[in-house]
Amino acid sequence: MKNRISARLVCAIASVAFVISICAISLPTSIDEFKTEPEVRIGIIQKASSARLKFAGSYRIHKSGVAEPIRTGSGETIQVELYTVRLKQMPTRFRVSLGQFRSFEQAEFTLKSIGAKPGEAVIAQPKQWSIWHGPYNTLADAQQKLEQLQAKGYMNTRIEPESSDIPVLTLYAPDGSLIHLGSEPVFFYPSDGKFIVNGREYRGNVEVALDAYGSFSVINRVKVEDYLFSVLPREMPALSHPEALKAQAIIARSYLLKNLHRHKIDGFNLCSTTDCQVYGGIGDEAPTAIDAVRQTRGMALSNAGQIVNALFHSTCGGRTAAYTDVWHGDDLPYLISVDDGTSMKDKDLSSRDKVKKFLELNSANCHSSKYFRWDKSYTHEQLLSLLKLTIPEFTNNPELKINELRSVSVLSYSKSGRAQQLKISTDQGDFIFDKDTIRWVLGSLKSTMFIIDSEGKGNSRRYDIKGAGWGHGLGLCQIGAMKMARDGVVYDKILAHYYPGSKIVKLWK
Repeated sequence: MKNRISARLVCAIASVAFVISICAISLPTSIDEFKTEPEVRIGIIQKASSARLKFAGSYRIHKSGVAEPIRTGSGETIQVELYTVRLKQMPTRFRVSLGQFRSFEQAEFTLKSIGAKPGEAVIAQPKQWSIWHGPYNTLADAQQKLEQLQAKGYMNTRIEPESSDIPVLTLYAPDGSLIHLGSEPVFFYPSDGKFIVNGREYRGNVEVALDAYGSFSVINRVKVEDYLFSVLPREMPALSHPEALKAQAIIARSYLLKNLHRHKIDGFNLCSTTDCQVYGGIGDEAPTAIDAVRQTRGMALSNAGQIVNALFHSTCGGRTAAYTDVWHGDDLPYLISVDDGTSMKDKDLSSRDKVKKFLELNSANCHSSKYFRWDKSYTHEQLLSLLKLTIPEFTNNPELKINELRSVSVLSYSKSGRAQQLKISTDQGDFIFDKDTIRWVLGSLKSTMFIIDSEGKGNSRRYDIKGAGWGHGLGLCQIGAMKMARDGVVYDKILAHYYPGSKIVKLWK
């Protein structure tokens, strides 16, 4: 590949200035800002080095800001490759990385808390979510910012050198000839409104753009309702009761519209994985899901004139969580703890004994879920091996070496029974993790509603975890909603149960 473009690249390199172009993604949350169905941008392939785009019918390719197409064709496959130029004379720049967050919500709260000036810091997702400050031209400038953040109490910070490599997009025709070489985004417009990328077919148009990680993204530009045709059966089984599917369609639409800023640094709105909503294109569509989307066309949940952040999860275990049980930030009036069909009258589960008693219940709307109750066990060596990986990761300190595990304990619970603080004592000191991060530090637990017991001493200890539910526990419990629908509850009543105080609004026809 290098030999095919190196001669032209030498001529063009002076004009190829790699600048990540963050597209102007608006942040509408008011219901008044949606009058017509918008087009959204979904990152269907991220951090790519190659991709194959196939068009059954005719298509046009355009460069950003250029009216005339750089290629037209029909029934062809276009190969996209990343070419990387390494210029030794370029000085190294630095950024200050703050945090390794498992959720965008926690990263967003932290970004607001640090009081960064506009343009000074961004939320990125190189692996976990992180906050990037900079870039800084000198190590001294980066060190100064690091010290400022640590003085405010943000100790999970470190300095990272930015790569001086220059990524370049290259596009090749079926005969191997070069169509495009450059750093600007490239847009593809199929005449039939469909395309295939790496074997998956999608509706809409497609864009290829460099990202912030030295690679590129394939972005599907698609209308909201067409997007939901694929999302719905990936997030809820297509054979679910129609009322449950309609409820899921409304919250999937609401979640999308509320989170259009989620991947701002990447130049698109949402990704196509469980970090956002799962989206797989035309091959995932199902007639029942399409029908539910069409019957609820343009409908979204609102509260006080704003689109609701309609979070959802698989299994609540009998009680949903409040927003601040899971992430830091302000309480949300529509994301509060809701009893979901249990016989337990006590509304306060904020102690280990109460959580233990709650785990003994065997009735709730989501009782049929295989994750209604679950358990997980570690030997001492297994848990130590895990924590050697997760503690450095979630403290953003990859140089940290944990050699000895002394104890693990939950320090507090929320009223919904979710663990709020976890203390891990090691030879390198005590580490306290809170809220949803606890799940991931302990090895992708199904939820934070759990108790932990240890038996034995020293290296012979065993840690037994008993828990309830699968997911963060916020908003709609999918298994619970399916049972409610089977019991004759209609979609608007299901949504009123899981999002108290919200109402359904019609945004577009």
